[in-house]
Amino acid sequence: MKKKNIIIIVSLIVFIAMVFGISYSRFVYNKDVAEINLNTGAIAIDIGNINGSLNLTNAIPIRNVHGMTSENYIDFTVNATVDTEKIYYEVYILPNVDNTLNTAYLKTYLTDQNNVRISNVKIYDNLTNAEQSGGKVLYRGVVETNPDGSSKTFTKDFRLRLWLDENYPDVSSKTFDFDIYLYAYNVADDFTLPKTLEEIMAQSAVMDNERSEFVSASTGINFGEVSSDTNGKGVYMRAGTENDANPILYYRGAVEDNNVIFNNKCWKAVRTTDTGGLKLIYNGSASANKAQLSESEYTIVTNTANFTFDSSDNTWTRTITGSDGSSSSPLEISFKVPARENYIMQITGTTSTSGQARITIYKDTSEVNETVNNGGEARNFSYTYGTLTADNVIKMTYYGNGTSESPTIIKVKMVYPNETMGYGCDNSGTDAQITLSGTNTFPFSGTELYRSLAYNGYMWGEVYEFTNAATTSGAYYGTGFTWDGTNYTLTSAKVGYDGTHHYTCNSTTSDGTCSSIRYYYYVSGTSYNYYITLTGGDSIEKAIEKMQTNTNPSNAKTQIDTWYAANMSTVTNKLEDTIWCNDRSISSKAGWDPNGNVTANSLYYSPYDRAYNTNIPSLSCTNKNDAFTVSNGNGNQKLQYPVALLTSDEMTLAGGKGGSSSTFYLNSGAYFWSLSPYFFNYNYAYGFIVRSNGRLNAHNVYDTFGLRPAVSLKPGMPVVSGDGTVATPYVIG
Repeated sequence: MKKKNIIIIVSLIVFIAMVFGISYSRFVYNKDVAEINLNTGAIAIDIGNINGSLNLTNAIPIRNVHGMTSENYIDFTVNATVDTEKIYYEVYILPNVDNTLNTAYLKTYLTDQNNVRISNVKIYDNLTNAEQSGGKVLYRGVVETNPDGSSKTFTKDFRLRLWLDENYPDVSSKTFDFDIYLYAYNVADDFTLPKTLEEIMAQSAVMDNERSEFVSASTGINFGEVSSDTNGKGVYMRAGTENDANPILYYRGAVEDNNVIFNNKCWKAVRTTDTGGLKLIYNGSASANKAQLSESEYTIVTNTANFTFDSSDNTWTRTITGSDGSSSSPLEISFKVPARENYIMQITGTTSTSGQARITIYKDTSEVNETVNNGGEARNFSYTYGTLTADNVIKMTYYGNGTSESPTIIKVKMVYPNETMGYGCDNSGTDAQITLSGTNTFPFSGTELYRSLAYNGYMWGEVYEFTNAATTSGAYYGTGFTWDGTNYTLTSAKVGYDGTHHYTCNSTTSDGTCSSIRYYYYVSGTSYNYYITLTGGDSIEKAIEKMQTNTNPSNAKTQIDTWYAANMSTVTNKLEDTIWCNDRSISSKAGWDPNGNVTANSLYYSPYDRAYNTNIPSLSCTNKNDAFTVSNGNGNQKLQYPVALLTSDEMTLAGGKGGSSSTFYLNSGAYFWSLSPYFFNYNYAYGFIVRSNGRLNAHNVYDTFGLRPAVSLKPGMPVVSGDGTVATPYVIG
């Protein structure tokens, strides 16, 4: 492609910056165009005649949008002189709004100056971070040169209209300002308008409640089973959203075309949002694609296991059955390779049904690494050798000490980064997780924070920790209590506890009072008698509410925020403030219900019920308190940054299943946390995780696993290159 000149003017352009170059030049032209005081009065201002802020006097807010008699609008013009084969350009607007407009509902749309509508733009709630037009393309076009090759000048006129919702009471002294951006690209003659990833997904999406290529059942996907070639692999549209303004599209199964590079990091595309955005989950650093050695480049030293070379993926391969490979006689392959820097040994395999598998890596005669996988866990492993000479001997040994292993295929290969092959996203295991201060596994709630329902929260409030103590013989228990401002008094008191008598002053007097009262949620003989202590007139219902108040950040939130501030803060304007649902609604309270059974040991949250019982994943959030947002008024506005974790429901849509192994695209070969709580079992808080074999399961919130943050791109961000594969991911600017 020839390098020629492009001259583009957006009214009063004062800043021009080159942003990025991939396969073409990309320039961003930006002008801080207007600041509007939404007072009362006149409208219709041509920014071409204005230098500085715009003052609107006597503006009338529109109280009835459908019958409006006046509007505020700004006209602006894009001029460009093109001396190249062809250019592609985009225009969009990024609003910046006075924070005192938090409760406003400001509406805008773009037309040409003949009032022909071009695009809708919604802006609402805290307008700085809520859904807004920034990142949403308002206009796209291609300009070609004249047939004789001479330069060509074109002009495009736009009008931005805005008005206030009828419910906004006061516009005095409020401001609205925004930037107009123009993106321009040098492109080849055969260039077509780039699509967004949402548009690419829509091209192949099929309904998930119907039979299709990879869904054999006439009723569609069965979310009670893992994804497969007959139960979902590809892109699907969620049934029930097909008539929405922004239907939900999602990837499912062992797909290989949802890899994304955004902000020079690797991600997996997960699903679209109901506002038209696109959720991504972190998948490690972008790195040079890895070249693989061919068979002729290996010099075999030993091959006691009879590994054979599979040229389809350049791996040494061995099928293992029964108890193949023992500690005294492990399977072994060793070889020499050409001298080179940055060698990595990659080992992959399926899972075993019992016992353990031990893989040991050597350099010459020295053991350099070892991994042990329990039965049912994936055998994905890599070791970075770094520089190797032609004389170094590298070796892998394998043995399993289970006696009933299912057939297992072990693959071994040597790879090395090769920048001439481009940058890709070939990450798995802990490489797909964030690392902070040298650590890549973290407890969800902290080392010892597990003794309370509170710790199932992404944030929590007051903590009521359990106490395990034997009940007092002859003590009275009540179905409830009265509170006089100082003391509790039992109601419907009787000797002994049962399914409806949970409250006690631990007194043998029926009318005994106490300044603090016990609530027993589980009783089993003399060994396990768990209660929490209530004070200040609190009931068990009030205690649960207080525990779910969003005051204190979980360790997961703290670590993710720290990572985001260091790695993502410069692209916040490209992310939407969508809802991240830490759904703490309860499906089964057991003994936490005043009328419940004190011999039932677990309180279950709704995500558990959907994953194991109803098998119907939900993308709604029952309680606004659990809907984490930055400033989006549809949520709790408790996030500092627009980032969190995927829910267990999103993982179910993607192909996971509670209690079942899966090879779906979220299976990285390592354990990592979900945002969803699982249950409170006796005396431990448990959250959902993805295990190393792709199984959705529960773990105590103080266990240490990986964190894979998720973000949501604003609507309309185009794919500038790539096809979504590991080697050539979609690149999103």
